[in-house]
Order: sequence, then structure tokens, then C-alpha cells
Amino acid sequence: MVRGLNVAVLGATGLVGETILRILEERQTPVETLLPLATEGKDRQVQFRGKSIPVAGVKTAPWEDIDVAFFAASNAASQRYAPEAASHGVTVIDKSSYFRMDPDVPLIVPEVNLETAGDARIIASPNCSTIQLVVALNPLLRRFGLERAIVSTYQAVSGTGKEAVETLAEESRTWLQGGQVQASTYPLPIAFNVLPYCDRFMENDYTGEEWKLTRETAKIFGQDIALSATAVRVPVYVGHSESVYVETRSDFSLEEVRALLAKAPGVKLWDSPARGEVPTPFDVAGQDLVWVGRVRQDLFHPRGLHLFVVADNLRKGAATNAVQILEGLSQRWG
Repeated sequence: MVRGLNVAVLGATGLVGETILRILEERQTPVETLLPLATEGKDRQVQFRGKSIPVAGVKTAPWEDIDVAFFAASNAASQRYAPEAASHGVTVIDKSSYFRMDPDVPLIVPEVNLETAGDARIIASPNCSTIQLVVALNPLLRRFGLERAIVSTYQAVSGTGKEAVETLAEESRTWLQGGQVQASTYPLPIAFNVLPYCDRFMENDYTGEEWKLTRETAKIFGQDIALSATAVRVPVYVGHSESVYVETRSDFSLEEVRALLAKAPGVKLWDSPARGEVPTPFDVAGQDLVWVGRVRQDLFHPRGLHLFVVADNLRKGAATNAVQILEGLSQRWG
């Protein structure tokens, strides 16, 4: 039995931070004391196990009293405070992108590569769209190998944060009332629209979100994967969807693929189109599994396979994955 832990959550009032608190409650994680933190010491409180707890400023955090710290804030906050916390013996589980591609920092999805965490004090949790992708592809990679992958994402606005959720609601009201919608959070309106990019454009006109999928997937799997992505923002509140095409190294049958996915850790196979069983964001909201459906062989490539992969981006794509990392490292505090 793990002893009661002293846990800090930086970014406790954000969407991911709030979800971490909820999941710690739901999973009955042995939290002895909770320290909610913010980069700015405003007069705020969070609810945890029926109590109101004031939010403290991270600048004066007593790291020497903390066992585990979840970082769910900005890259700048992780850069500044994660090494400081780790130097005091804190295990930092970081949801920002700052450390993800650092070769000295493990990038962890517990169902896939928990063993690579070792004794690291700073552990990175991947991008939300990467997490659900590698959970779905891991059993196929291990059994058949992967030559290449093409991924198109359909990402909910909650991946951007609270402001984007409010923007979608406000733009939708304006549009339905016949008003003129003005873009705010995104460069273009998101209500009743689809934006064929997420994040900033980078090398070769791929966006940051697309490069995250390519680079993070290779690091997690420990091998180069020829993966190209198109990341799309859609007017959905919660739940990222992905249309995934892979070409395997060895032959497969659909029966083998479905059997692998049905027993894969963290996966729910939901694949009976004739009965209306196809994964959607409505299905996964509030769930911690990665739902996979639309499993079918490509019409023109004998080792081509199509999947549709959906997960709650705030839970498995962020908060749940972080809490599962803590659970996987429980021997540290046994």
C-alpha cells in the first residue's frame, strides 16, 4: 500500500488541472495533502474531496514538503519551476511540451513504455493526440511492425483551454441568433467551421501539432516511424478523433487485428458499423479508454489498415495519463 502522498498541482484552476483533481478523487489516489498552485497568486480556491483549498503562488512553493507535482501550466512555468522542484526530490509529471523531446527526460504513456521512466525526477506526458494514437497503435506495432502511418486529427477546442471552450459557445450563440461572428481565440471562427490546422506553421508548412505527433510517437516507441499528420480543429467541446492509416511490415488479418485491439491495455474496441457501434466524441466524454473502430483493410494495399481512434483529450489525453504515471511509479513511495 502506498503511503499518503503530498501532491502539488500547478495550474490547478485550468481545464487539465481541474481534471487532475477530479481523477485523483475518482481513483482514490492516496493523497495526504494537496497543494494547488498557480503562476500568479490570485485569490482563488479549488474543491477537493469536499473541501475548499486556497491556491498558492508557485514562487513560494515548499518543494521540500512535496512528493509529486503535476505541472499543467505553460512551457515557461515548466522551464522555470520543474528543475527547482526536482532538485528537492519531487517527482514532476509535466503536461507541458517543454521537456517532451529532451533526450534526458522520459516521455511516458503507461500502457506503452512505463519502464523507460527509470528513476527520472522529471517525467513528460505527451500531447493529447499522441497519447491516444500510441495506445491504439502499440499492439499493432509489436505484432506486425509499422512501415508508415498517415494521421488526420479532428481536435476539440478544449485542447486549447477554457477560453476556447467559451469562444465556441459564444460564437455558436451569435451565429444561431443571426449575428456576425468575429474570430477571437483562433484566427478564424470555429463555430460551425473546421480549421485545417492546429498550432503555428513550422517546417515544410506542417504545424507544431503535426510535428508533435511525428516526433513524440517515434520517441515513445523507441524507433523511427514514417508518420505524417494533418491536425484539424473542429467545433467539438471534448474528444479528439483521429483517422489513422497504417502500413504494416508483415501481413495481418482483420481477425488478428481486432483480437489484438480487444485485449490491448487502455483500448475499447467499438467496431460494429451495422449496429451503429462506431466511436465518437460523445461516446468518450468522461471516459478513460481509447476507443477504436472503423477497422478495415485498405482497398489497394495488402498491408494497409484503417482505424478511427477517439479519446477524451482532457482525461486520457492529459489528466488521466498523468495520474496513471504516478500510479505506475507507486513503488517510489511504498
